[in-house]
Amino acid sequence: MRKFTRAELGVVPLHGAFSKYLNSHETSILYALIASVAPRVMIEFGCHEGITAKRMLENLPTLQKYIGIDVPHGHRATLRCQQDETPADAGWYAAADSRFFLLLARSQMLRTGHLESCDAVFIDGDHSEHAVLHESRLARRLIRGPVGMIVWHDYGNSAVEVTQALDQLCYEGWPINCVEDSWLAFMRVEK
Repeated sequence: MRKFTRAELGVVPLHGAFSKYLNSHETSILYALIASVAPRVMIEFGCHEGITAKRMLENLPTLQKYIGIDVPHGHRATLRCQQDETPADAGWYAAADSRFFLLLARSQMLRTGHLESCDAVFIDGDHSEHAVLHESRLARRLIRGPVGMIVWHDYGNSAVEVTQALDQLCYEGWPINCVEDSWLAFMRVEK
């Protein structure tokens, strides 16, 4: 897995409120990665309150639609460390933007027929290995091409199972990279 620096990715600071799960540093990296494919449609697994969605919608002029996916209030997460992270009001921060669409569902129940094709996917929901593998494979099928981007959060975080899942995908031949001094990993998808 190649490790990229912020400078190599052309990261510039973003301003505004940031999620307690994705700080300004990582949000700026996410923006640079997603902007590199000029997305029209983006999907986020684990949109929580919608703060990251709002930052992307404010800063990516090409975005026509942002689909935020999260679980219904009261859902019990697979991993113990995530059991207090279910939002009371998923997506509320971005809800006023007409380009934002919220889908409440467990991602493991979703298939390609449930979601439209997209240009970029951000995976930051259920961090169990099973869920990350499912969302990753689904994301790769949803990217419409010619070039798309998948970004994962919490690679290198030993409290969750993202690292194991992405290492498995690398073993399967996925060209996943990571970003120095962050918990972000990414892959350009060319079709």
